[in-house]
Amino acid sequence: MDDVLLNDVKEYPDDYQYERARRLNCSTTGIQNALKRLRISKKKDAGTPQSLQDKES
Repeated sequence: MDDVLLNDVKEYPDDYQYERARRLNCSTTGIQNALKRLRISKKKDAGTPQSLQDKES
């Protein structure tokens, strides 16, 4: 199951957990626990938000 989840994360990196659960035929809690076990988290963009860049120009 871990291999299937890892492939899904690579193919669809921006999907929500409920979308993965629907696609993989399991619960959102199961997806959440598996992602935590695999130490996969949502990467946050540390850059300046687009709205602030527009105001500064």
